[in-house]
Amino acid sequence: MKLAAFFLGAGLAPFLLAPAAAVEVAVIYEGFPGYAGCKERADMQRVIELAEQYDLEAAREIIRRGLKSKDCRVLGGDLVVELVPPFSRLVKVHMRGDPDAYWILQ
Repeated sequence: MKLAAFFLGAGLAPFLLAPAAAVEVAVIYEGFPGYAGCKERADMQRVIELAEQYDLEAAREIIRRGLKSKDCRVLGGDLVVELVPPFSRLVKVHMRGDPDAYWILQ
């Protein structure tokens, strides 16, 4: 039983530790308080993947490119949750009064 718990813990460790690195990239982005969110789920999923590999500069670059192209944005204020997919670290939200939806880290 202890061996099974060890393997379960070892298997979950990347999922428990990696979000902290992704949050560093996506929660407060370069001095802007708020949540970095992208219109495409795949873009935010890539941010998580890069953060899990501890390549925070590459993860930040995705956000930078998204801000330039207006595919990503720093969200603040009153956020309305639209969708919380099961077993996902991402949540689909929109800012109250703005119809555009963005994916953010939960």
